[in-house]
Amino acid sequence: MIKMKRSFFAFTLLAVIILYSCTKVDKPDNGYNRVVVIYFAANNNLSSYAEDNIKGISQGYLPDENSDDILLIYSHTAKNLPVLLRMYKDKSGSVKQDVVSNYTGQNSTTPQVLESLLDKIKVIFPAKEYGLVLWSHGTGWLPEGYYDNSTQYGVSFPDPYADLVKSFGYEDGVEMDVKDLCNSIPYHLSFIVFDCCLMGGIEVAYEFKDKCDFIVASPAEILATGFPYDRVIEPLFDNNADLEEVCKRYYDYYNSQSGVYKSGTIALYNTSKLDALASVCKTIFSSHRDQMATLSAKNIQGYFRLNKHWFYDLADFVSQFATQEELVQFNKAISDVVTEKYSTAIFLDLTISRYSGISTYLQSNGSSYLDDYYKGYQWNIATQMIK
Repeated sequence: MIKMKRSFFAFTLLAVIILYSCTKVDKPDNGYNRVVVIYFAANNNLSSYAEDNIKGISQGYLPDENSDDILLIYSHTAKNLPVLLRMYKDKSGSVKQDVVSNYTGQNSTTPQVLESLLDKIKVIFPAKEYGLVLWSHGTGWLPEGYYDNSTQYGVSFPDPYADLVKSFGYEDGVEMDVKDLCNSIPYHLSFIVFDCCLMGGIEVAYEFKDKCDFIVASPAEILATGFPYDRVIEPLFDNNADLEEVCKRYYDYYNSQSGVYKSGTIALYNTSKLDALASVCKTIFSSHRDQMATLSAKNIQGYFRLNKHWFYDLADFVSQFATQEELVQFNKAISDVVTEKYSTAIFLDLTISRYSGISTYLQSNGSSYLDDYYKGYQWNIATQMIK
């Protein structure tokens, strides 16, 4: 996420609107229907925004206490030790939360902690399906620590931005790269929602394709205010989890803002269609390798600001060299993957004029270090974009 100044209510107001409960609800005989977990890895400089988002959750739709649907909040902020909560409404409509587990001495941006939490949830709340929202810093496919330490690889960045984005999460110098994050998910999920910057890339989607059916993410950054949680929880609990509506509500919220806050990109990916897209791309890349190597980045829609040329629009990239016949096949394949997409015309100081909803790396604008690291991603293995 990208941090921006804005006034918010203090997290202490939660005590006014949320009533703590020790009431336990018996598990249905056949297990629960859907469990949605929101994972706030916020023991960092985004802590206050997480607190506001948790407050937003309490102000919107919540499952009732006897529902077969369960909403769980894992929260680790700068002011509070990690805790796993179940949030719901009682018969009178009052918001309540049960403490499922308290934690001490753990770093919430390690794969071991996330994996352990998800394993525990499956034992306590056995269900037909699970959804996961990951909330924190993010830098998509980039290697762990690359943003802060890339000067050693011949790339320098302005210091004021050095702590704004990470591979995933940031706590006491620890973060997770996408491969570790993916491997920490111990069972198949119905969906993953990334409430963190730059996770809407083809590399991320393809890496997670066997971990979940659908992904919601932004190819550009996400403002620190994050998803409008008072609006997006309800569609997560529709009969089939209406992720299209989640994207629309996200876009409508940011498109209704003014000034720099009118900034938002979001998209929905069907992971079952990614192999077909990879097959089409492999053929195109093989036929146009020489042209790909000489492309000028300035002619391709970028999704990253501050001269960090690591994220470009996938469709705009392919359109620079593919034949018309190849583009017909590619456009069909990418439309099957990206089933919903929204973007404001401008994201902060970035103009978005061509938008396919998903990003890619460009070898010609990278470094030997990044190119070598990129070769290990499943997307590159499948498509041979970089040989």
